Amino acid sequence: MKDATTDDGGLLRLIQFSSAFSLGLMAAFLYSVKQVTPELRCELSAGTGIAFIAGAVFSRVFFRIALKLEDSGARSIEAGGVFRRRVRRRSFLALSVVLSLATAGAFAFALRGVEDDKLMEIVQGTVIALFALAGVGALLWRVARFLEKDSKRNS
Repeated sequence: MKDATTDDGGLLRLIQFSSAFSLGLMAAFLYSVKQVTPELRCELSAGTGIAFIAGAVFSRVFFRIALKLEDSGARSIEAGGVFRRRVRRRSFLALSVVLSLATAGAFAFALRGVEDDKLMEIVQGTVIALFALAGVGALLWRVARFLEKDSKRNS
């Protein structure tokens, strides 16, 4: 019978792979968009593949830093643990900013030929989508906290 640690490791690998693959696809798609109006036109090139690989690699590095940061919290008592945790935290923050700016830059780059009136509609839709995603993220976070507390109570 499998233990919870094996199941958690498999789930984390699945999440890392899914995230890397989806961010790689997003980067490749945004790179391949050449025209938005009057019709959507995409062109596949070597740059599309490079954008996919870059997005996937950055996502993978981001998750590795995030998971090591979480894991190092329990072991920060060891010699040098506080320093390593501080470095990981700064690396995590720096990579978060880089990924956020890269995503915003790729989105803005894809919209470079859009007319002003349509651009305003797209920005409004994007802001609404971001608020909706933030709401779903907050809900999932609350559910995860509830399930974690429930799991600790039943253990």
